[in-house]
Amino acid sequence: KDFLSSHFGSFCPFLYLHNNLIALNQTLSISEGANIDTASRFGPLSGQIISNIKDGVRAAVASCPARLVEAFYSCELQCDQQQLGNMYGVLAKRRGRVTEEDIVEGTALFVLGAALPVAESFGFAGELLTRTSGAATAPQLAFSHWEVIDLDPFWRPTTEEEREDLGEEVRESNFARRYIDAVRARKGLATDKRIVVAAEKQRTLARKK
Repeated sequence: KDFLSSHFGSFCPFLYLHNNLIALNQTLSISEGANIDTASRFGPLSGQIISNIKDGVRAAVASCPARLVEAFYSCELQCDQQQLGNMYGVLAKRRGRVTEEDIVEGTALFVLGAALPVAESFGFAGELLTRTSGAATAPQLAFSHWEVIDLDPFWRPTTEEEREDLGEEVRESNFARRYIDAVRARKGLATDKRIVVAAEKQRTLARKK
């Protein structure tokens, strides 16, 4: 108890854990004075400690800004000069970035190296060929590295200026939150997405006879 008070007393999650351990200690002190057997007195001890430590660790993790880590593909592309702008548009739409660019000597063919998020790579080849009218070659994808998404998936606007610019919900622009919601929906877990946003604006369609 003294160790927690001196080292973690200023942190709310550990203070919460500290208070729960004090309450647990008082419960055990009362139990020791009663005439009950050892099994019933110390039986729930391990479960109570695990439960309190779990709540304290969860509160400590939730108090820090959350960040996601996403995988990236290294992508090699070839495209004609006339369709180079469309290729850049497809990469920008999927948060890809060009790392190198070169031209094949004696031709109008460009060779590009790019980094593309794995989560944005689904349907990339089809869209690329459609937007470039078949002038681009099929992308060659290989796993490259991991990167931290510098965006809090649980961030919400707090000031008046942020609410005016972004609105109350920033789910559409917060792609990190969209990734979390997509994974939870695919696994059948609950999300906080509202099905009906403005119930008073709903209208009942007349049944045509």
